[in-house]
Amino acid sequence: MNSPTSPMGLFPVIILLMLFLSGKANDVFLSFNHQEIGKNFADHLYKDLNYAGIRTFRDDGGIYTGQKSDVKRAIQESRISVVVFSKDYASSTKCLDQLGLIMDARRTTGLVVLPVFYNADPSEVWEQKGLFEEAFAKHEKSFHKEMARVESWRAALKEAADLKGKERKQDRYESKFIESIVKEIADKLNPSLPHVPPSALPLSSALRPPSYFLGLLREWRRGMRWG
Repeated sequence: MNSPTSPMGLFPVIILLMLFLSGKANDVFLSFNHQEIGKNFADHLYKDLNYAGIRTFRDDGGIYTGQKSDVKRAIQESRISVVVFSKDYASSTKCLDQLGLIMDARRTTGLVVLPVFYNADPSEVWEQKGLFEEAFAKHEKSFHKEMARVESWRAALKEAADLKGKERKQDRYESKFIESIVKEIADKLNPSLPHVPPSALPLSSALRPPSYFLGLLREWRRGMRWG
């Protein structure tokens, strides 16, 4: 067993201090249509990200729910936003409002945005065809007095769909797709460190990857902030 003063014992402490100085509460802000994929794909992705030590925030419960200012703060306190474009993503005005905040943060705070196309073709998102077109037809009727808001949603969708992202093919195993997303995010967060798949994480805290300890401190800092 490694003693607290051994190099391996001190390593987690050093990593925690590095995070404390970084000023970011979350690694990832996860945006998705909760009604459509909140209990399957998005939940599996969320769990695998956190299991890999990547602190991930999802807006489906807790202190941020329903509060736009708090959601904005959560986005700004993240390093990466993963936007999961599913077939019915655009039917949710909550998702579209989130997307607008995410793209604003990309321009103002340097937030990295990773679009994930889950059973949705990137061209349909960019061109707003298919179910995206149907969703906007409804929005234009519901928000006919707020067309500037609708147009801002359209612009945010185009901007996000134009970014390099991850696309799931119908014949690809979901678990493999999620693993590839986790790896890409880990690489973006710690480009100099090797990615460790969740299934390969050791139980010994002395052998945990640096991202694990980063997650612990983020959890502590969030508790101090909101407790």
